[in-house]
Amino acid sequence: MGFVLKSHVDALDPSPLVLPAAWGPYRGYRALMGELRGQVEHGGVRARALGPSALGLPLFAFDAGPPDAPRASFVIAGLHAMEWIGVEVATRLVARLAAAPPSDRLVRVVPVANVDGYRRVEARLREGRRAFDRTNARMVDLNRNWPTFWSSSHLRAKVLPFLGHGGATPTSEPEVAAITADLEGLDVPLERALSLHSFGRKVLYPFGGAWRRSPSHDAHLAAAEALAAAMPGYSTVQSSRWVPGFFAPGMEIDHLSAYFGAIAILVELGAGGPRLSDPSSWVHPFRWFNVPELERELELVVPPLERFVRGDS
Repeated sequence: MGFVLKSHVDALDPSPLVLPAAWGPYRGYRALMGELRGQVEHGGVRARALGPSALGLPLFAFDAGPPDAPRASFVIAGLHAMEWIGVEVATRLVARLAAAPPSDRLVRVVPVANVDGYRRVEARLREGRRAFDRTNARMVDLNRNWPTFWSSSHLRAKVLPFLGHGGATPTSEPEVAAITADLEGLDVPLERALSLHSFGRKVLYPFGGAWRRSPSHDAHLAAAEALAAAMPGYSTVQSSRWVPGFFAPGMEIDHLSAYFGAIAILVELGAGGPRLSDPSSWVHPFRWFNVPELERELELVVPPLERFVRGDS
């Protein structure tokens, strides 16, 4: 599917490749996809088109490792439109996997799960507009649209509608439907799954949609604690117990664990971007979610996360 990626990148609007410096070292969609295209063209990873977004844009996955490997790992980022740090971490993981592909497993990475939301945030940033933005093009929170513990009566969505709702039905959104269908097509066990979000420097594990512990609680706890120990400043907690009374029906790690059997971990990357010395950062949602010292955070988290998806920790 590399030719699909090439034609997609070539067709993108030739706007500036890097966002204005005021937003930090984060890249627009064209620059991001251009780097991923380069990884494919240099070998080491393969591009796969999973399906269209709500607005019809292609959703890409990148595979490293043998197609006939006996096990698989999965990485997903960018489910929420404004959480760009996760996209950058996923892209760095693709580069490292391309440089040294695993021999014992297939690693599949979806760096931008919410492509419509990512591009919408980019357009607003270029226009100098400030807006909180979380959803896909249909105002659905893609991390509330997965089947496990999905609910049509999510209280938070009713009280805070700007956060988005869980969709009309489980997997009602084409992005989630394409990803789940793709994973269901794997011929080997999905052993590990990693979802990248921001912010809070937390390593979360299932369940998020229920107070009770998952049947694989001990294995999840051990994996989460190992990751947190390798990333100074990070700590771990069961997702539904992070904020008292807060449940997340239909979230990805619950489904990746309960349905696919993976050890599924969600990492809230970075401590956030507001700075006391920079009042402008207090009122810009993009800066709440994306640390300005991106490279420092990448150096801290990427090596341990790579070991996790490779099955080395």
